[in-house]
Amino acid sequence: MYSPAPAGPLGGLWDGAPPPDVNILVVDDDARNLMAVRETLAGLGANLVLASSGDEALKHLLSRDFALILLDVHMPGMDGYELAEMIRKREKCRHIPIIFLTAINKDQFQVFRGYSAGAVDYMFKPVDPQVLTCKVAVFVELYRKTEEIKRQAEAKQQLLAENYRVNLEKLQAERALRQAEERQALILRSLPIALYTADLTPGQPFRFLSGNVEALFGYPPERFVDGTMLWEEGLHPDDRARVLAQMAALPEAGSCTTEYRWRCADGSYRHLLDQAVAIPGEDGTARELFGTILDVTETRMMQEQLLQAQKMEVVGQLTGGIAHDFNNMLMVVIGSLERLLQSLRDGKAPDPKTASRRADMALQAALRCSDLTRRLLTFARRQNLHPEPVNLNALVLGMGELFERTLGGNVEVRTDCAAESWPALVDRSQAESVLLNLVINARDAMPRGGTLAIRTANIRLEEPLTSHGMTAGPGDYVVLSVADNGCGMAPEVLERAFEPFFTTKETGKGTGLGLSMIYGFLKQTGGLVRIDSAVGSGTSFHLYLPRAAEAPAAPPPAGEGDPLTALRGSGETVLVVDDDHDVRRVTVQTLHELGYRTLEAATGPDALTVIRTAPRVDLLFSDIVMPGGMDGRDLAREAVRLQPHLRVLFASGYANGGPATGGAGDGADLSSIEMLLKPYRDHELARALRRTLDLATPPPVEA
Repeated sequence: MYSPAPAGPLGGLWDGAPPPDVNILVVDDDARNLMAVRETLAGLGANLVLASSGDEALKHLLSRDFALILLDVHMPGMDGYELAEMIRKREKCRHIPIIFLTAINKDQFQVFRGYSAGAVDYMFKPVDPQVLTCKVAVFVELYRKTEEIKRQAEAKQQLLAENYRVNLEKLQAERALRQAEERQALILRSLPIALYTADLTPGQPFRFLSGNVEALFGYPPERFVDGTMLWEEGLHPDDRARVLAQMAALPEAGSCTTEYRWRCADGSYRHLLDQAVAIPGEDGTARELFGTILDVTETRMMQEQLLQAQKMEVVGQLTGGIAHDFNNMLMVVIGSLERLLQSLRDGKAPDPKTASRRADMALQAALRCSDLTRRLLTFARRQNLHPEPVNLNALVLGMGELFERTLGGNVEVRTDCAAESWPALVDRSQAESVLLNLVINARDAMPRGGTLAIRTANIRLEEPLTSHGMTAGPGDYVVLSVADNGCGMAPEVLERAFEPFFTTKETGKGTGLGLSMIYGFLKQTGGLVRIDSAVGSGTSFHLYLPRAAEAPAAPPPAGEGDPLTALRGSGETVLVVDDDHDVRRVTVQTLHELGYRTLEAATGPDALTVIRTAPRVDLLFSDIVMPGGMDGRDLAREAVRLQPHLRVLFASGYANGGPATGGAGDGADLSSIEMLLKPYRDHELARALRRTLDLATPPPVEA
């Protein structure tokens, strides 16, 4: 708490006059808070001017000077940040210290924003009265001292007239000044920050540092003000150029807030938040710096620990949910194949229907494993999409039988497709997966049965439409809607609907990736999703998909036998390159059944040896990521150099071909080469082979 200077013949350097009035402006829209602050600070001997809004505060600033401003952050109309910026822009009042008081803006970003707005402190309500009083007393004392220095100059002029009185007042003034400095030093040592003033000359030598700098950094204040470059030399090498550039621009900018690492006396680096303002002289130009240094090392460490904990939590949720789903599906694969294998080992010819059913169960479960992997990649927006014109009416109707098996007999499906539905530009398989996910979610929302409505519609947006962080620009869209009359979603659930790993289902019933996958798919597609839901009233998902410029390709005629017949090879030679022996063996068997001759290699160098010795190779079918120092892209460049007629087809189990992708700058253009994502089906391989072999000219692969 503030204590006035000791009384004496000169009244504590005030020439017999009382200490100057100290005005403190308190801004808060709550009258109760204003009264509480006034009662808390009543013992400081300062005039408390109360304002209930930013406009009222600005009026007071026009009429008088203030030692300090206590400013509430959250106010109607003009908030504390805006008022602080206006105060800092006014020459008359930009020097007034500001302490922010807030009850709600407590996150690190808001605290940083407050300091960036020019605050010297940021306190959270409810404020400890003793802490507030001590902090305000510092600025009251600093203000009194400033006024004291001004009045002292006038007093010295009067003392010249009477030598005896001049000497006496000088002694008393020095004694009072020492006492004030001692009190100020005591207060500064109790603060968790270091205060300083510095010159604006190159190197910015310090003029003053508070005494607590030694406790914080291990060096006494004298080491910083003795003309050495201790502060500059202690900056971390990675931060030095940036910090020095910011400080050099400070006279023009007027203020600076920067964070950097600084080497302490024990050799350790601490994270420091340095805030400085340029103090103008009488002519208005910047003369010196006044700043504060706050040690934020512990805060940064806690942030890193929190981030690591969040990462581990996500990994735990991911591994738990994915392991559950994969294990269930692998159980179907393993169980079906074991039953089939056991029948063959016993020497008994299995019933064709039973064997077919078991093989189909294993295949479908394996495909669901593949689909789950694609969901993860789509959620991470690392899945390569292959957009094409798709008739959504045909897609919905074509999945009818699948819906019936998925929904059971308790859910009635109603479809309402637009008569002249526009084609949508989407990845067909992903669109089917998205629709199936929405249907399954609707089923789970109606455990006792209900009605599921699937609709398509054409819509033209004249203005941009925004929903859930996605924006659809003006243009034509095809809207696919899936609506149920189930339990609906509460507002807090709806807000987190697309959050990864968030699910309201029981443990083990889902991974929480379904809607995240949908969100990632729409972001990649350039569309948008809108949700209408209320508890007890059901949920409607509306997917806005961009309209395709071209019509969908006509489906192949029905009743023409095996669809692979038209895609079979004519004895062309395909070189299969894959470091996995089992994958290579399955691929070779498939190619033989499709009518191709095959050659094999496990690595890039082995493949080049085959190409050099074989009479002819028509197509190189290579995995991208392989050991041996040569990946599929490097192999393709060298192979085409050896045999310019060679066609190339890539395969990869990675979403984008591998950890590193080739492109402009590495000497080759590989963008036109088709890539199959593992696992692929026979018809996908057959179609890709024919497309590649039927090219008029080989792809442009430069050596």
